[in-house]
Amino acid sequence: MNKYFRIDKVSRKKLYWIFQTCGWTAMLFYELINYIGLGFFTVPDFLSLMALTVIAMLYTHLYRHIINKSNFSAHTYLVQFFWLLVSWVSLSLIITLTGTLLSYINNHRVKLNLFNLQFFMNVINWSRYLAVWLLMYHISKFLYYKSKADLRQLHTALELQTAQLEILRLQLNPHFLFNALNSIRSLIITDGEQARTATTLLSQLLRHTLNYEKQRFISLQQEAEIVMDYLALEKIRFEERLEYCVDIEPELYEITVPPSILLTLAENAIKHGISKLVKGGAIVVEVKKMNDQVFIMVTNSGKITVNEDKGRQGIGISNLNKRLKLFYPTQPSLALQQVTADRVAATIQLPMEHSN
Repeated sequence: MNKYFRIDKVSRKKLYWIFQTCGWTAMLFYELINYIGLGFFTVPDFLSLMALTVIAMLYTHLYRHIINKSNFSAHTYLVQFFWLLVSWVSLSLIITLTGTLLSYINNHRVKLNLFNLQFFMNVINWSRYLAVWLLMYHISKFLYYKSKADLRQLHTALELQTAQLEILRLQLNPHFLFNALNSIRSLIITDGEQARTATTLLSQLLRHTLNYEKQRFISLQQEAEIVMDYLALEKIRFEERLEYCVDIEPELYEITVPPSILLTLAENAIKHGISKLVKGGAIVVEVKKMNDQVFIMVTNSGKITVNEDKGRQGIGISNLNKRLKLFYPTQPSLALQQVTADRVAATIQLPMEHSN
């Protein structure tokens, strides 16, 4: 960040001096053309104008230095406007007065009169250029600080979102691991071979989750592989009590989504559906494209029941809803409904914006 700040500061200084030099040089040539057009051009007058142009650059640079040291942007808009007005009048008078004094020093025959019409005409003439300079300088400074504030706000929001996601992931992994270990524990005594197969599946799942949950988005093909490993692991535990099907349209394989969506929905279907049925049931995972949206639906045998603990969702579904709101604040969250007397469906609709 410090390196970026130094580079940014150097580039801003270069831009300032480029615009400062080009702006006042353009003013000098404009006045030169004006003098020639009016027939007032003389070499001494042009040299004096060049000297005043350099002086104007120095005065405006001094003004910039004062602004930077005075924490100008911290004041109210009314104070800033008053300061701008006073500075505009003061700089116009100072530059004109400096020009008059230089003319008197170079030619003592010129009468030093600060209250004649020519003096005030010069003040008005310089005030035009200074008004442009002051407006451009303060507008550019305002836009710069606004962009910095917007960038800082964006960084803060991103850091907050990242922290929230890390907390949710830390909560999710123990939950998933606890369920999987329970499945293996039930097999150790009854079927050692199946327990070894289940252990292999669990190690694959853990390897996948340790890698892909560090990413903000993963492909639906990766999600499908994870959920199929998980359902295969649960099939070992439930045996004939569980049937499952994973159906994802091939054209959606490269579409990216936040990690653990399908896995969380499948876990929820097992925990609140299949595990509570004596005869078991079926789980169907479907991902389709509908009206430029990714439509995810996981259906399972069972019925929706209100928990005794005030109907609150499990940690997996609760965290999934929170993660979806972080990534898609304008999208509807997960919907859980009883589609038939013995079938429950969890649905999510996501935009296809993260397909890159």
